[in-house]
Amino acid sequence: MKLWTGISTAALIAASSAVAGKVGAAAHDGPDNGAFRIAAMGEGEGGEGGEGGEGGEGGVDPAAAATDPAVYLSALDIVRAHYLAGIAMLDVEDGRRAAGEMFAHPISEVYIDLEPVFEARGVALFMDEMTGAVELALGDAPAAEAGAAAAKVLAALDAAAEKAPPGDRSPLQIEAALTAGMFDRAAKQYDAATSAGGTDEAWLDGYGFWKVAETRAAALLAALDARDDTGALPQELREAREVFGLAYKGPTLPAEAEIPASTLLAASSRIRLKTSRL
Repeated sequence: MKLWTGISTAALIAASSAVAGKVGAAAHDGPDNGAFRIAAMGEGEGGEGGEGGEGGEGGVDPAAAATDPAVYLSALDIVRAHYLAGIAMLDVEDGRRAAGEMFAHPISEVYIDLEPVFEARGVALFMDEMTGAVELALGDAPAAEAGAAAAKVLAALDAAAEKAPPGDRSPLQIEAALTAGMFDRAAKQYDAATSAGGTDEAWLDGYGFWKVAETRAAALLAALDARDDTGALPQELREAREVFGLAYKGPTLPAEAEIPASTLLAASSRIRLKTSRL
């Protein structure tokens, strides 16, 4: 296994159990902006892949991910959210440790469980890219170098999304389920972060989920605008993008939340209800 030379043991505790005995394979060339599209997805069942658990941090079922494209792609979205949040922290004063921890968390939370699924789907494994981003973020490398390493993980996620398992629902239905799931997670994390005892980590997780939801909502809106049978969903998505953007103005927990958590939770519930009817 990789040697974690020069890296704080405390900062890597979330990843240490995950990487023990594991070796990632395959390198990925060049940074990527992490964009992802409906066209990249296979058809499949929406399922419960977007469900957030307590605080929006639900786990991933590898068996379901192997057969349900929504669960599979939702798992990738969880990794993506952590990396988008971590990249944002690279530009925050004294944010390098938080960035490294964001890069490390999905190794144990998602990647290890899904590695057999990736292998079965023919996905080029990307453990090395993830651990490389952790090392650079927590070390003395320039922030731009750590960001470029994280961008390689985003590119690997894009490649993995291209190999989602097939199913029996349309790409639009899957995209709708994924979008609703990310709004749900972002709302629950916001609630957790702004409640008594809320933490910076909960906020940062929510910020990452919001950035994924924002991008997925834009893709979903583009598809919905080409149809005439989508009801109130497009307007709900536009309003949610606005209010979530006002709530999550940055990756650091504000002294006082400007938007009540109930507003985000209600918006995400309306989106989930309406997307389930597509």
